[in-house]
Amino acid sequence: SGPANLCDPRPLVSELRLFKSESELELMRHSCKIASAAHIKAMRNASAGMAEFQLQAIIEGCFVYNGSQWSYPSIVGGGDNATILHYVENDSPISDGDLVLIDAGCEISGYASDITRTWPINGKFTKHQAILYQLVLDSQIAAISACKPGESFDAPHNAAKEVMAQGLLDLGIVEGPTLNEAMSPEQLGTYFMHRTSHWLGLDVHDVGVYAPDDEPRLLQQGMVLTIEPGLYFGAWRTDIEIDEKWAGIGIRIEDDVLITIDGHEVLTQDCPKTILELEGIIGVSS
Repeated sequence: SGPANLCDPRPLVSELRLFKSESELELMRHSCKIASAAHIKAMRNASAGMAEFQLQAIIEGCFVYNGSQWSYPSIVGGGDNATILHYVENDSPISDGDLVLIDAGCEISGYASDITRTWPINGKFTKHQAILYQLVLDSQIAAISACKPGESFDAPHNAAKEVMAQGLLDLGIVEGPTLNEAMSPEQLGTYFMHRTSHWLGLDVHDVGVYAPDDEPRLLQQGMVLTIEPGLYFGAWRTDIEIDEKWAGIGIRIEDDVLITIDGHEVLTQDCPKTILELEGIIGVSS
């Protein structure tokens, strides 16, 4: 006769996948190094007038050259296309003065990386692009700082939201008047409409319960998550009025972060992201 009970193994397997062994982490570090190198190669070979698919080809060619494959369809959005979440057409020219948002990662032996960088195709941020870019970067740095054992899974997201909302308040983009009101879905959520993190591993959006017993999970050693705040000011939007100086700017900055015994390790730290670093590498062939 058959077994008395049939049990679904998926919850158990999901828990096992959430905590990475050292051998798994070595594969993820390798994947992150390849993905970082691919993003850098795209930056170095960029020039105004290129098509989005040309940057995609550079990045994915680097993946293949290094024995990996893409872990999800690459997103390459120039100008207003950068304001569209999960844009995948990748078929438009990138005009001089545009920002380009590239969300692309690879996998090695099934283990994924997931990197997003946003930078000016001509190698120089405009004043208003730089203001918003630095705000997103400051938000991301705050979120990464919250990645440590014992913190809630929501802690990085809350840290990013607080910095982002205060910055938008200071710029007069959201009204507040209090920081809590500025952080609301009706205000901050108009321009930052997604979560800051997801689990990463054998899938880009990997398995693992985020809120067991309806309480945000506590971060523990061996977990790997993304940190990816963003701001999106789509000129195509009809639901809100966007000041012309911000219109068409879309920015997301994403890194992959391992929770360690006493803090965190940024697995994608090789990929440049400060304004100074980016302006020093874009269009500069190695």
